[in-house]
Amino acid sequence: MSETPRTPDRPGLGWALSRAVLAVMVVAGAGTLAIIPPKTVAEGGPSAAAGPEIAADVPGAGGEVSAPTDAGSQETARGPERASGPKRRSGLACARGRNGGPTDTGVTADRIRLASTVVQSGPGSSFLGSSPIGMQAVVRKVNRAGGICGRLLDLTLRDDAWDAGLGRKFIRNFIDEGYFALPVVPSSEGLTAAIENRDIGEAGIPVVGTDGMLIQQYKTPWVWPVATATVSAMRVMARYGYQESARAFGIVYDQQYRFGREGAEAFKAYVQSLPGSTTKAYVGIRPGQASYSSEIRRFNEACGGKCDFVAMLLEPQTALTWLAGRPQMGTLFTSGAQTLFNEEFAANCGEVCGGMLVWTGYNPAIGFHATRPDVATYRSDVLSVSPTVDETNQFLEGAYLGMSVFVEALRAVGPNLTRARLRDALNSMAYESDLAGALRWTSAKRFANRGAQAFEIVVAQGAFAGFRDRRTGFVQDPTLP
Repeated sequence: MSETPRTPDRPGLGWALSRAVLAVMVVAGAGTLAIIPPKTVAEGGPSAAAGPEIAADVPGAGGEVSAPTDAGSQETARGPERASGPKRRSGLACARGRNGGPTDTGVTADRIRLASTVVQSGPGSSFLGSSPIGMQAVVRKVNRAGGICGRLLDLTLRDDAWDAGLGRKFIRNFIDEGYFALPVVPSSEGLTAAIENRDIGEAGIPVVGTDGMLIQQYKTPWVWPVATATVSAMRVMARYGYQESARAFGIVYDQQYRFGREGAEAFKAYVQSLPGSTTKAYVGIRPGQASYSSEIRRFNEACGGKCDFVAMLLEPQTALTWLAGRPQMGTLFTSGAQTLFNEEFAANCGEVCGGMLVWTGYNPAIGFHATRPDVATYRSDVLSVSPTVDETNQFLEGAYLGMSVFVEALRAVGPNLTRARLRDALNSMAYESDLAGALRWTSAKRFANRGAQAFEIVVAQGAFAGFRDRRTGFVQDPTLP
């Protein structure tokens, strides 16, 4: 059953304006969040070389977002509510002046030093660029209420332009400079490089609330993803198509960035496991090209007009260039991955994308979902930071959810805050939210979010007119236990 699509309720340049706000300065409360370009960071030097450290939204501090340059009882938390946590050390209390002061690296009596890499430039910025707004919305709310046990959240962000080497370098710097934890970390390329080079594991630094783009996030005990993995989302898409009678599949994917290669391989392998189904077209492309005429010719010849289901695993600008070359669409469905679930892509695509399905692992602020209490709170919080931001962007919503999970875990630990106690709290906590349902992790289970649901791009008179809920519900990854 369909419903009236959500029509964009902001000016046509809303997403551009929200990005412009971030690119200059986000002012929130008494703190500020500034973004510094990558070239200002000295090669080989510490991240502080870009300028003075500033705390995001911390009263009395300067605030910085620099840019590129399983045992135990289960605790349940809903939204911003506080959960009971590990027993407190004798003599400590959840109050400023009585919280034990410097209980671990990056923790003082009045601050918790946090850092993250973000994507404000390069191709990834087209879908990851608003993630800092989601993080900032939670930080501002927490700090205005006095912080966690008397400690304010001091958040530093650095734009790594979705570059694996630069991202890993910034993360190494964060570790060396003594930050307590790395919440959300929207920039998946650098995080994966840091995981594979054992920087995260050897430092024992918590990385909480990540976007799930790459599979390595699910293979380390120090990372807690909140998103549905890209590989899971691609299997979900294929499963849905098969259930709806698709047997011939095609996929175009980003062969430069790992999310594309990993997702495409998972998609193809799952299709091959389905009786009577085949992947007729399997084409990888490099992002940022002016034209994909030869690749489109190859894709169209492979499909031969008979691909029932066509999947697109691309970042938005590359997808627009691909679609401009008139590739064959699915005879039953054309589906876009999470990277294409945003209004800017849909509006720029226009009539070509009418009827396309896009997928998300969350409940977006669309249709009846917008009335869910936690979704309504999310929408209000992010719009209070940037009134023009596209709140349907799944990576913005994921950043907000990831930071909220991190905050809830801090509350569960209480005043005696250590990395080990935070790890134990996360591994025994269930986080309930209307944004994604129940999320649970253990020391052995990292896939807390296992499904995705589809929304249709609606076009009226040749222009994007909103998203319509296809009422698929959360289709689960069939390969996960």
